[in-house]
Amino acid sequence: MSKQEQEIKLDKIDRKILYELDVDSRQTNSQISKKVGTSKEVVNYRINKLEEKGVIIRYSTIIDLFKIGYKKYKIYIKLRGASKEKKEEIGKYFFENKNTEWVIIGSGRWEVIANYFSRNEQEFDDEVQEFMNKYHEYIQEKATVTTLQISHATREYLGEKKSPKKEYIEYNIERSAESIDETDKQILHTIANNARMSIIEIAKLAKTTARIVQYRLKEMKRKKIILAYKVTINPAKIGKMLCKACFYLGAADRKRIKEFMKYLHNIEEGIWPQKILGPWDVELDMEVSSYDRFNEVMMDIKEQFGDIIINDEFTIVSKEYKLDFYPGCLREIK
Repeated sequence: MSKQEQEIKLDKIDRKILYELDVDSRQTNSQISKKVGTSKEVVNYRINKLEEKGVIIRYSTIIDLFKIGYKKYKIYIKLRGASKEKKEEIGKYFFENKNTEWVIIGSGRWEVIANYFSRNEQEFDDEVQEFMNKYHEYIQEKATVTTLQISHATREYLGEKKSPKKEYIEYNIERSAESIDETDKQILHTIANNARMSIIEIAKLAKTTARIVQYRLKEMKRKKIILAYKVTINPAKIGKMLCKACFYLGAADRKRIKEFMKYLHNIEEGIWPQKILGPWDVELDMEVSSYDRFNEVMMDIKEQFGDIIINDEFTIVSKEYKLDFYPGCLREIK
């Protein structure tokens, strides 16, 4: 997503609505209106306008894929001799792969990042090799990592009340497995990018009944397969830039690492703190107002945890191609 996109000025009501959608995007407009302090009709009008202006991209269902047999891997690419058109081609290559979750082009330490859903290491390695066989002449350097733990934090910067303890959901690779059948899979496939879709619409696309959909959604929430319903926004549209920071840690016990992760969770602009296994140890995705603010946050982090951080690097996202939370899921329906 380009920083050059026209910025949309949000007023107090817009921000409140976006915040409520980020807390739970399956809330009805009536429920949101009571919390925002306006009418249902105003909420409906504002949401439609935010969608039309490209602030709201989609409504995402956060699914714990660890619980249903998947692992999360990432490939990071530093390019060489790649034209603007070739970068676009590479971005589309990853976008079109049904097993990719998040695909971006950026600047900084890494220029391309693609997250994968895979059943095991061999499956992911096959994907990496296929990519390398096709684009090896443009690859200067690559790195691969495995996600161990990930959090989705509520966008605190949209709310009026700033709290030192943000709300977030957290899940990790150690989650106990849950079995799902074809009906569950069809429901997840349908709502991954369509979290505000009605029960009747989900039932129609999943080829089942509304009653079954309602029951299955409730059960998948109870089993913590479905963790949350959130809003996916274009940060550039509201004057934000998306950045990813990677931290290399030195000697640190579990207590200190836990303190570090807790600190990252509570950074106002932080949205996805992650513990990973790879060349570095921790990642943090942030939606910040400027490069200066990004530097300020990074300096604060290193000042607080300079005893365990031995190196850091970052990528500033220029274009986001994809953010899906279920393999091969249905694209959002307008």
